[in-house]
Amino acid sequence: MVTSPEYRGVSHGKVILIGEHSAVYAQPAIVLPLADARMEAVVTPHTRAAADVRIHCEYFSGKLSEAPDILHNLQVLVQRVRYDFGLETQGFDLTITSTIPHERGMGSSAAVAVAIVRALAKFASVPLSFTQEFEYAQIAENIAHTNASGMDSATVASNSAVWFQRTDDEPDISTFGFHTDGVIIVADTGVMGQTRETVSDVRALIRAQEAVGEMSAARAGMDRLGKLAYECADALQLNELAHVGFCMNEAQSILAGLGVSSAELDTLTSAARTAGALGAKLTGSGRGGCMIALAGSSASAGYVRQALEDAGAQRTWMIPLVSQGVQ
Repeated sequence: MVTSPEYRGVSHGKVILIGEHSAVYAQPAIVLPLADARMEAVVTPHTRAAADVRIHCEYFSGKLSEAPDILHNLQVLVQRVRYDFGLETQGFDLTITSTIPHERGMGSSAAVAVAIVRALAKFASVPLSFTQEFEYAQIAENIAHTNASGMDSATVASNSAVWFQRTDDEPDISTFGFHTDGVIIVADTGVMGQTRETVSDVRALIRAQEAVGEMSAARAGMDRLGKLAYECADALQLNELAHVGFCMNEAQSILAGLGVSSAELDTLTSAARTAGALGAKLTGSGRGGCMIALAGSSASAGYVRQALEDAGAQRTWMIPLVSQGVQ
């Protein structure tokens, strides 16, 4: 029996170490790849008379051209990549599987775009640079999220930590290296995040405070979060985990003051600190989603992880706080 070849593209999730919300206001953020939460796209060529594309994923199974609106961004992406890679006359099946939870601030929509582009590049024998993967992913992300920052696209395509800062022109995106003894534990509250609502509410808070002519505490919080990102980057490169934890804790305090934490997030951050975490904070937009905690060693990470699960975390992941810094 002859089987069709398969071409696989894999990407992963991401978590923001520091810089939520402030990144919208041109402040820097540090973002970490989450390798244990994976996205996989498999391209299987077919010889049916029509050179169509059929997609198989949790949302839909059938012709991509007939997929629901939620997959419109992938329709556009695949059409563009087929044209660029010379695949317009080749039909194939596209199967997508994922262990990245949706609506948790982990970059699932960017991850599926990168995985698809990588699979199609293998199918077409087209080598792609990191920049090209990023640019293709942004095609889908700008449809899904309207003027996407690029943070997710960059990090789900990178095996190193990403320094991200939005600018009026092209975003400042670079990878950087560090080697620490720390471990980041990621914990899912089980509650979907509310990205659009929280970003809109923070913007409204800043405008309301500035409208009455007072010094905006919310705007000052954004500036402080930016400074904490620089402090955190320095501490990572010096393996000063206590200061990384300090930055995380202060960031959580600022974010809670902006109204983007939640009872579930507060419960988990408190449990992590009680169990010995050096720092703990929400990651992503907040009001649900995930939180992260910093343990000073692999041994202490186990205690923190267990404490988070005992406190109600639905799922947990661990990330060694190490980055090669080469993309």
